[in-house]
Amino acid sequence: MQNKKVIYILTAIIFVGFFYYTTSDKQDAKSIDELVINSNILEYSDGTFLDNVALEEISLGDTNAPVTIIEYASMTCSHCAEFHNTTFQKIKKDYIETGEVRYIFREFPIDKLAMATSMLARCVDKNVSLPFIGVLFKTRDQWISENALSELKNLSKQAGLSNEEFDKCLNNQTLLDELISIKDQAITDYNINSTPSFVINGKVITGNKPYSTFKKEIDKVLESYRGI
Repeated sequence: MQNKKVIYILTAIIFVGFFYYTTSDKQDAKSIDELVINSNILEYSDGTFLDNVALEEISLGDTNAPVTIIEYASMTCSHCAEFHNTTFQKIKKDYIETGEVRYIFREFPIDKLAMATSMLARCVDKNVSLPFIGVLFKTRDQWISENALSELKNLSKQAGLSNEEFDKCLNNQTLLDELISIKDQAITDYNINSTPSFVINGKVITGNKPYSTFKKEIDKVLESYRGI
């Protein structure tokens, strides 16, 4: 019954057009948990914390790179979209493609629609997940609307999901639990309470900072790595 309850509410609320999304992109951990649990949309199927998340990392770059950047983002977050559409492209060109940085994307959904899109990004082929996330950020204003169902189905179809796979994805309770676990682990490990937030070799940086901020932090780690 719990699985069906979560499925029915998730589908009804997200795709009837009653969306909750924030314009500030900042919520403390408590308010996020209240949104998740009290809505009965994003709660664990059995109410327990998942210690071992089975999902693979969504990443880009050399696994042996001296610098690792972990981004915690919400798909409905406007500042996250801005980062991906601008700053991330520069970091990718200057550091990821050169083998100096490994980038890891982790989900931190701040609302129901963000969770739904995060689930879809996990249901496409794993080699398509990050490019699909990029497409979702680029088209953010298009699918955050009353036409979210048709828009997301269309985008998902272009990423390789059939309508049946689309529906099955949003009915996947295990996936829902695992994504919530990633969010909870971020709060536990790094005290993440807003999006986007970044962890650069253990150092937390919050907000959509300019490229120069990331460059400074990355270069500092690289200098230490090279013994400069």
